[in-house]
Amino acid sequence: MKLPLPEGFPTDVLVAEAPTDALLPETRWVLVGDESVREAWAEADLHEPNGSLWLRTSEATKRLESLVPLLEHWASIPLHRDAIIVAVGGGVLTDMAGLAASLYLRGLRWHAWPTTLLAQVDAGLGGKTAVNLAAGKNLAGAFHPPERLVACRSFLRTLPPRQLASGRWEMVKTAMLVGDVEWTEATLSQELPAAEFIQRTLQVKAEIVHRDPTERAERRLLNLGHTLGHALESASGYQLLHGEAVGLGLLAACFLAEDLGLPPFPVSLLRRLSKALKPLAPLVASWEECKPWLYRDKKALHGSLATAELHCILPLPGEWARQLALPPDAWANPHSRLLASLG
Repeated sequence: MKLPLPEGFPTDVLVAEAPTDALLPETRWVLVGDESVREAWAEADLHEPNGSLWLRTSEATKRLESLVPLLEHWASIPLHRDAIIVAVGGGVLTDMAGLAASLYLRGLRWHAWPTTLLAQVDAGLGGKTAVNLAAGKNLAGAFHPPERLVACRSFLRTLPPRQLASGRWEMVKTAMLVGDVEWTEATLSQELPAAEFIQRTLQVKAEIVHRDPTERAERRLLNLGHTLGHALESASGYQLLHGEAVGLGLLAACFLAEDLGLPPFPVSLLRRLSKALKPLAPLVASWEECKPWLYRDKKALHGSLATAELHCILPLPGEWARQLALPPDAWANPHSRLLASLG
C-alpha cells in the first residue's frame, strides 16, 4: 500500500507484506545491505546488481571512518549521478548509507528498505542521516531524505523478540506524542504490529516532517523519549538498544510532566510501561553517569554547564505533547522515579 502523504513530500512510502522486485528502482541502482539480512534478501529471490555491498554494522561501526570504504567502493565502480542507492537493513545501516549517499558526488538519490521495526517506523523516514561521534549519538549528519521507503512486514518475522520489542517503543512514542491512550495500549499489546499500525505511525511522522523538514520547531516533538533516552543509551555503552532507551525515556518524560504539574497519563498505563521495561533495570545507568551526556545532547540550547537548557518533550493524555526548555537537572527526579518504578 502506498501511503497518502502531503503534496510535495520527498519520499514515496510503501507498506507491503512481502518484498518484490517490482518495488525496486527501474533505473540503475546498487545495493548496500546489512549482512544480517542478506539471507532473507536471497530467500525472497530479490535482485542483487553488480557493485552491491553487504556490511556488518552495529552502533560501534556507525562512525565517519566507516563511510570511507563505502564511498571508495562507489568511486571504483564507478557510480554516476543517475544511480540510486538501495539501503537494506536496520536504522544503523540506513543512517550510514543515507549519509554516504548525501556525500558521494554531492548527493545521490537513495531508497530505504528498513528491515527492523525501529527503522520501519522511525529511522528510515524523515531524511535524517547521521553517524556518531565520541561526544554523542548522531552528531555528524545531513538531511537527505530517501526518494522511496519500502517497509515489508515479512522482514520483521526474522527479528529476535528483543529487536521487535525495541522497535515497538518508537510506535508507543508516536501514540503518546498525539496523546492517544487507546493507541498506546493497543501498541503495547501487539507482538508483531499490524500493517495499519505501521502505516499510522509513518503517517504521523511524515506529516510532522513535511511541516518542519529541518527540525526548527514542530519536528522536535519526534524526540519524545529521546532526551534522557539518548543519555541512558550512551551511558550504557550501547548495551541498551535504541528503542529500549526511548521506552525508558518515555516513562521518565511522563514522570517529568507530573513533576511540573501537567495532566498525568493513567496510573494503569504507567504501571504497564514499568512492567514492560523492568527487565532493562540492570542496564539503567546512574544519574551521575547520565548527566554529562545530557549536556552534550544535540538539542541543547546553550553549551555551558551554567546556562545549558534542553528542548524537552512532555507527553499529555488527550492532546499533543508539549515542548519546554528545561535545564538538564530537571531530569534528576524523573530518573530517580524511573529507577524506583523498575525496582
